Amino acid sequence: MDPATNLQQYALLRTILDSLETGALRFYMGAGSQAERDANFKYLKDKLTPIIDHIWAKPTEIDCPDGYHDCDGYCVSYPCTN
Repeated sequence: MDPATNLQQYALLRTILDSLETGALRFYMGAGSQAERDANFKYLKDKLTPIIDHIWAKPTEIDCPDGYHDCDGYCVSYPCTN
């Protein structure tokens, strides 16, 4: 980590991301029916994908950095399971 990194910001970002992950899974899994789960999935995908695209600086086509894998258009650090 760069010594100039603001550790308070870094810690808060980790907290935000942890909350997002847990909240998104609860939101999706807490749906009462498959139709609600499908709607919740679409909502999360539609809202989160633009953020992911922005932070990975992906204009139109995926180009994951070395060590990352393209899993359905999302860069992840592990091989795809599909």
